[in-house]
Amino acid sequence: MLQAITFDFWGTLYEDGSTADERLPIIEKALSVHGQSRSLSQIEAATKHAWAIWERTWLEERRSLPISSWLDEVLNAMDVSLPSAARESLYRPLQDIYLNEARPPQPIAGVLDIVPRLARRYRLGLISDTGLTPGRVLREVMDRDGLLRFFDTETFSDEIGVTKPEPQAFLRTLEALEVPAAAAAHIGDLPETDIVGARGVGMRALLFLGKSHREDGLALADAAFEDYVELEDILKSLP
Repeated sequence: MLQAITFDFWGTLYEDGSTADERLPIIEKALSVHGQSRSLSQIEAATKHAWAIWERTWLEERRSLPISSWLDEVLNAMDVSLPSAARESLYRPLQDIYLNEARPPQPIAGVLDIVPRLARRYRLGLISDTGLTPGRVLREVMDRDGLLRFFDTETFSDEIGVTKPEPQAFLRTLEALEVPAAAAAHIGDLPETDIVGARGVGMRALLFLGKSHREDGLALADAAFEDYVELEDILKSLP
């Protein structure tokens, strides 16, 4: 009998966010203050370089690159050296973009309705890989939308040191939920992390197709859906 449901964050509960443009002026201002001005195009090229390293780390080492390492890559790509205090003063503003911008990330259609209903029947958990936006900020985003209170536990890669599909991300969440893997289902949009990871620890895995449209994961998932109006019936039909 299904007792718990865990969700991915980006592309499953929330629309994917894009913050590259908002971060560029923050870096530009810091460089200017310290007499090492660079153009926005130079900074943009440096951030793309840093993101390529971030993605390689995520894929090959199964961990999230910390903000300190990401920023070092950005500065090194421009042959810039900032004092330690100045570099560290950038961490928080770069991480907190979603708390300050005019258009913060929005829940995917149907999420605000389905989560409270599911919370009446199941224990809910979150398992999210993070980029430069840490779990600390994502909790604030969820709390702003009234969703955080429905979740019994949240697992973020920046807090545990590993990313999906590593078993620890799922097993840690199941332990906090106090349910066995066989009694839990994970919902996510990426076959290689969400579906493979959940199935690997014995959970059932549901593929959300509404945003990423990763139909290449259909054969790996126990079920798939495109709209949250379908989810409750799918959960009831799981063996």
